[in-house]
Amino acid sequence: MRRWRLRRRDQRSRPVARWRALSALIAAACAGVSAASAPAGANAVNAANGAGVANSVSAVRMPVKPCASLTGMSLPDGGHVTGAAEVPAAGGIPAYCSVSMRVTNAADPRGGLPGDINIDLTLPETNWNGRYMAEGGGVYAGTVAPATDQLAAGYATSTTDTGHQESPLTSLWVINPAGGLNWNRINDFGYLSQHLMAIESKAVITAYYGVGPRFSYWNGCSTGGRQGLSEAQRFPRDFDGILAGAPALNWPQFMNAQMWPQLVMLWNDDFMPPCKQAAVNAALRSHCRDQSGQINGVFDPRTCDVLAILKGLVGTSTACGTFTATDAKVVQAIWQGPRKSGSQADLLHGKRVWFGLEPGADMGSVPGLTLASTTGPNDGSGPQQGVPFIPSADWHRNWIKQDQSWRFTDETYDEFWRDFRTSGAMFDDALATDDPDLRAFRNAGGKIVMWHGLADQLIFTGDSINYYNRVLKTMGGTRATQRFFRHYLAPAVTHCGRPGEGSIAPTDPMRAVIDWVEKGKAPAVLPASGTLGGQPVTRPLCAYPAPDAVYRGGDPNRASSYTCLDRVRPTDPWTVGDST
Repeated sequence: MRRWRLRRRDQRSRPVARWRALSALIAAACAGVSAASAPAGANAVNAANGAGVANSVSAVRMPVKPCASLTGMSLPDGGHVTGAAEVPAAGGIPAYCSVSMRVTNAADPRGGLPGDINIDLTLPETNWNGRYMAEGGGVYAGTVAPATDQLAAGYATSTTDTGHQESPLTSLWVINPAGGLNWNRINDFGYLSQHLMAIESKAVITAYYGVGPRFSYWNGCSTGGRQGLSEAQRFPRDFDGILAGAPALNWPQFMNAQMWPQLVMLWNDDFMPPCKQAAVNAALRSHCRDQSGQINGVFDPRTCDVLAILKGLVGTSTACGTFTATDAKVVQAIWQGPRKSGSQADLLHGKRVWFGLEPGADMGSVPGLTLASTTGPNDGSGPQQGVPFIPSADWHRNWIKQDQSWRFTDETYDEFWRDFRTSGAMFDDALATDDPDLRAFRNAGGKIVMWHGLADQLIFTGDSINYYNRVLKTMGGTRATQRFFRHYLAPAVTHCGRPGEGSIAPTDPMRAVIDWVEKGKAPAVLPASGTLGGQPVTRPLCAYPAPDAVYRGGDPNRASSYTCLDRVRPTDPWTVGDST
């Protein structure tokens, strides 16, 4: 029962109204629309966060005991080391001690199968820099492998499967064969596994080197971004610095809202082929300008009249048929997100309940791995069928409905809203990660850098903007908040996107976190880089709520030609693509 009590004690009260890169499988599947060229494995999540950082904290520390002697070591909170073995240097990766740990958790009185948390920890043999870095997972996690991407820089690094073993895209692990749900595993996935990973990893680091880490960092994107913010909210002393990219905040709400694009097409009898969706984004790229006034595909939808461009497409020809008024209505509803008008016939008006895709984000190019994807002839010669985002369909089937026969085409308008309420009521406690009161983390000296692409095709950028707006209000305004927590928005960058062609993404955001923690150097801007037409481009990303960097003249491809304004201009995350 002890962990259950610990959770209840550490969790602060939440407001009543609340309202991924990805692991190996989804990183490979989404390579064309997200972090292209990311390394394989769980570490692909963190490549987007530029975690290859060096510089020693102090003199390099050497182990004080053999790696193999760690096997069988008892750990805090009931964990133990299941194996430890030396791995020789190879392929540019230095020699390291590979440690496997396991913690079981059966403390939740609601029952179900116990959580089975597996943790991998890599310990540099000859070049430990005194730092510990935990790396987050993608989607439902479920896999674990040694994190070797930080070894050359000297980091002790850990990862976890978050208490279950399965593909990161699915969650049969949540179903209790005896009936009901596995609440221990829900808690582990939601928040407990990353805390236990930090505790157990630090204990092993101390035993191996004879001293604990001087600085501890969290590096995650998507689910990993949510995990980092969960640590700041629930266990504020686990980490000194947190990098949270594209955070999957408010998991119970956005997992339901990710089904909205498919339902909008279903209810309008208009499953749009990829050709028409591509025509929308091509029109935006050919009309919306960047900060220097150029038309190059890099734009902020908050500064472009996206609805006028969308409406201008009506009646035009595409390779898959004429773009219709219904097509435009469907796209606008996808951009706006769920609105509750009380009638399935009106999806554009009513109460704003959740966020939609940013205009310009890929709507459906990868069946099953984007939100509005369809299959069928892409030339207008036959009907299309909707293909929901796999994890969102899984959420409905296993968590909400608990019915393996459920299909999204069965979902009515009224059922969608019932499911939305049910999702929050059942799972906010473990998964929402929406607490804006970060006083304990601030008072512990912690620092957070959060960033999000403005063309994220999976996680709604409006949610991170909304959360940061709430933090600003709770923590005393912009100046007070930016003393420990800064948020950056990257125009035209996809989910956990990396620098590349047409992607001017953060270059090394982890460096910004480390310099802030260790040198007291707050990041005035977050440097971004990429290429446009094969030409190298650098840009500064300004700390929100300042507007995008302003072009001041000179080479538009150089960051020095832009400046950030000392002006507070918060974004209303509900208004992009909104005509109401």
